[in-house]
Amino acid sequence: MVIYLCLLVLAAGWLLIYLILRGVFSRESLGNLKLYPLAFVLRSRRAIEFFDKVVDKSPLLWMVLSNIGVAIGFGLTAFSIYFLAKNLGTYLFAPQQVGPQNIVVPLIIGVTIKLEHLPYILLALGIVLITHEGMHGLVARLEKIRLKSTGFFLVFIFPGGFVEPDEEEFNKAPPKTKMRIAAAGSFANLVVGLLAISLMMGLFLPMESGVIVLEVEGNATKIGVGDVIVGVNGVPVNQGTLFQNITAKDMIIVETMRGNISYRLKKSINMPTAWILRGIGVKRIDYYRPMRIHLGDPMAEYNAYKVFWWIQLVALGVAIFNMLPIYFLDGSLFLSSLLEFWIRDERKLKMLNMGLTSICITLLMLNIMFTYKTFGFFQL
Repeated sequence: MVIYLCLLVLAAGWLLIYLILRGVFSRESLGNLKLYPLAFVLRSRRAIEFFDKVVDKSPLLWMVLSNIGVAIGFGLTAFSIYFLAKNLGTYLFAPQQVGPQNIVVPLIIGVTIKLEHLPYILLALGIVLITHEGMHGLVARLEKIRLKSTGFFLVFIFPGGFVEPDEEEFNKAPPKTKMRIAAAGSFANLVVGLLAISLMMGLFLPMESGVIVLEVEGNATKIGVGDVIVGVNGVPVNQGTLFQNITAKDMIIVETMRGNISYRLKKSINMPTAWILRGIGVKRIDYYRPMRIHLGDPMAEYNAYKVFWWIQLVALGVAIFNMLPIYFLDGSLFLSSLLEFWIRDERKLKMLNMGLTSICITLLMLNIMFTYKTFGFFQL
């Protein structure tokens, strides 16, 4: 409820600032900054100069990386289609094998993603989108394609970046050039995702060490937000034991990283650990994976882990989804550029792209439909 209120206040602030600035400044005086009621776009050519400097220092390195990106682009396009087709086959012909690994859902904040994850996913989106567009820009300049501008935008609370290549130059470029530019963004996303996974494996222990308390009831006095619960009555708390029954007669002893907390019972109980925690005022928890080198603050370690987790999820998801041959995605541009080696007729290319787009959208929608039919509506 607090998050919704904050978003409402932020929206009102956006509108107020927009009205004030539009009343004080003319469009011409704002220069490269364009204001909208709940957004702004800032264009700049400085990033183009940066791209040129980076490319000029080691053109061979960037050419090698762009060629690797093309090879990976083939793999991502093939994998994305294969995964959706195989996943749909599992739902249709082997429903007994369906599990969490078969879930396909769109990432929509507030709908399919809980608002409590908003700070993490905003940071992840910013990193993923800026590196994605930045790599497009670097490879475009490597291929001597002129960029009209680059920029940064913010739509309400959602950040991002963009590059604008000269359409005429891009359309006249050889197919291999278009393929390198098209594959560059997803290649960058894949690198970011794998880097995030590597950091998670290197910085954090592989198994959870209890659960961290994220929210408590108003009447909870002994347990608080940020407490890490490692055991209840001598039973370790983890994914395997959280819903196992615990029997207690006189007292519940909750073991936390800051010491034990005792709760006297009025009668004997036999219930899952999760229910016991709820009964002592714990409202919301998550699994806790400590860092190999402790920061001294469990909540800081938890937040660091969540940041890396969302970065890898968003980065890998965008890398794979973006290479689907769907008309408005890079995968379509990549595949159509490849087909230009054999098909010169633009009409035939367009018809083929539309056909592939229809097939892929159908596969995607059927996967989402069967996900919700099987698991019901849920939020990540």
